[in-house]
Amino acid sequence: MPGEGDSTKQYELRAFEPGQLASPRQIRLEDFEQTDETHLRDYLHVLMRRKWIIAAFFIAVVSLVTISSLLMTPLYRSTAVIKIDKENPNVLAFKDVQVVSPDADYYNTQYKILKSRSLAKRTITDLNLDKNPVFNPLAAAPSGLITSIKDAFYGLIPLFHRGTGKDSKEDISIESPEMTPLINRFLSSEEVLPEQKSQLVKVSFVSVNPGMSQQIANGIAQAYIDYNIDSRIDASNQARQFLDRQINVLKQKVQASEEALTDYSSKNEMLYADESPGRQSLIDQKLAQIQTDLTAATTNRIQTEALYNQLKQSGTDNTTINSNPIVQDLTSQYDKLEAQYYNELKIYKPDFPKMRQMQSQMHAIKRRLASQKKNLVKSIKSDYQAAKKKEVFLSDEFATEKGLALAYERKNIQYQILKRDADANKDLYNSLLQRVKEVEVAATKTDTNIQVLDTPELPTSPFKPNKSQNILLSMIFGLTGGIGLAFFVEYFDNTLKDTFEIEKTLRLPTLGIIPHHRLAESIRRPMLIHSRTRGVVAEAFRSIGTFILLSSSAKPPKSILVTSPGEREGKTTVSLNTAMALAESIGNGLIIDADLRKPKLHHSFGVDNSAGLSTYLSGNMELEDGLIKKTNTNGLSILTSGPLPPNPSELIVSKRMKDLLDAVYENFDFIIIDSVPVMGMPDSIYLSSIVDGSVVVIRAGETSKTALSETKRIFRHVNSKILGVIMNGMKENDMKYNYYSTYYSSYFKE
Repeated sequence: MPGEGDSTKQYELRAFEPGQLASPRQIRLEDFEQTDETHLRDYLHVLMRRKWIIAAFFIAVVSLVTISSLLMTPLYRSTAVIKIDKENPNVLAFKDVQVVSPDADYYNTQYKILKSRSLAKRTITDLNLDKNPVFNPLAAAPSGLITSIKDAFYGLIPLFHRGTGKDSKEDISIESPEMTPLINRFLSSEEVLPEQKSQLVKVSFVSVNPGMSQQIANGIAQAYIDYNIDSRIDASNQARQFLDRQINVLKQKVQASEEALTDYSSKNEMLYADESPGRQSLIDQKLAQIQTDLTAATTNRIQTEALYNQLKQSGTDNTTINSNPIVQDLTSQYDKLEAQYYNELKIYKPDFPKMRQMQSQMHAIKRRLASQKKNLVKSIKSDYQAAKKKEVFLSDEFATEKGLALAYERKNIQYQILKRDADANKDLYNSLLQRVKEVEVAATKTDTNIQVLDTPELPTSPFKPNKSQNILLSMIFGLTGGIGLAFFVEYFDNTLKDTFEIEKTLRLPTLGIIPHHRLAESIRRPMLIHSRTRGVVAEAFRSIGTFILLSSSAKPPKSILVTSPGEREGKTTVSLNTAMALAESIGNGLIIDADLRKPKLHHSFGVDNSAGLSTYLSGNMELEDGLIKKTNTNGLSILTSGPLPPNPSELIVSKRMKDLLDAVYENFDFIIIDSVPVMGMPDSIYLSSIVDGSVVVIRAGETSKTALSETKRIFRHVNSKILGVIMNGMKENDMKYNYYSTYYSSYFKE
């Protein structure tokens, strides 16, 4: 074992004040803050830990679905494909205003008809399904029983009509009590599935008998066609009666409207009224032409006025003037002559005859250019004045024609109202007469817009249950559901399962992990190591002993309390084996059984417990009287609990307990105190305040985070130092992929 200085150099240990947490490996908790993100291996670890939940859920679901599929009655389905063309039956020639799409309304209505009770009853009646024992189990009953049931129904409903077959409309519209369960059974087996974006609809029927499913599917299609034809005939007859009544009313309206039109024409001398639409059109056309000319004149006047105003401000040096072809040509001649003049000036003097001649030509062109610009200005001014006069003239003409049009319109309004009323009545009357003839013809037609595209076929195999599909889906659901249930259980599991939760969540250092071992579960045999013991458990205790010695930078803790938040977490086993590991490494040590309620250490070492700690604390014996006994482990002594006292807590928190520790402190290299659990008892709380440090033992998968957190809070409240936490009973499958997994490497396998 390295010395204290070497330990300080290697592990960079630091001293801890009372109330602080001691880290055996100088674990920096901030390092864990950088690894808060969840890794995929964390999820895999949860699945491995909860594998039995997943397996149980998976097996239960698959078994249940498999058994259910095997016990289900085979069902056969036969399907007819029906084509429904768009149909818009209109009694009148005009269409009503529709807010909703007529196509959607029409087809949705047809789908509802296919699933209606009246169509189901029609099909049952047509196919005599009420007498078929496969469809109606009552049909196979003795005739006397059927008669009794019918008589009971007839007595309750005397108006029930007992006819069968296609007798009348009343048979289809009235639903008898004995027919109600048959219709319900029929509709529960019928399926109507429209094909998206098409005029096709699949009508299927499900039955335990393949022949019946085919027969009924075909019967539904035929009953639907018959229903459509009957509905059309009924609509035609009702429409004819309605049209006859409307014709009589309209005949009187036509006569009255024509008389009113004749009276108004005579009183207002509107003999030309019949040609008035044409006359009105000419007036409107002339008025529109004048308005168009006026608009063009106004536009022309605005343009010429703007150009004229621009010339008044800028003079002849204007873009419009300069863009004139003649002006551009004269300017070009002048520029060429001027350029030639300056070139010749390099050779001849200005007084030279040739030069004078060129000067004379330049002056002449300049005068012509100025004259041309003045003429253009006069022309623009003249155009502006002419446009202004034309605009005034057209404006006056428009006002005159507008007055004439308004006068004619006021005079012709009433006449046109009366004429339109008379014409509308006559048109409607003629239309109704024509429609009556059409309805009479339609009432005799038996064609339909419904067509059976594919007739139903005889099913050769059941469609339900689909055993392979059900089993496959159950396997998928069982696996995903089991995984979900595993994570659900994990979410509500508040127990501590690995060291990362202790160090990262509760901010407590860990001294080590005690792997699960069958001997560790024994109350009578908690001793797991000795000088020659090897294996994962023994090495774990030796590592813990080393970490305890390195848990302080000043000096190794000498008096160490071993406790736990609750019962049956293995503190006695940890106390005993840690003491044995320390005895191997540093020599002389003492282990004190401070559990005055359920002591166990004397059983492990096979020593007498007639006198011990309780005897000393009660003042009946002193240490010199042989209370401290040697064990069969070299260098390790034991102070047993002694007889169980009636007041263990009062003895533990007495001054003699502290005097005991002071008395043995200098005589031993280490002192291990095995005490009672923290929760509910003050023993460990007091002992933690008088020792160099405390070790908290928890059991993996059993100790809750709340219990450990409360233990930490209590120890800090009494200013005690926690050396670290030991996780006991960790199973191999529950270990994550970290440095503790080396316990299970092949190197340590026994």
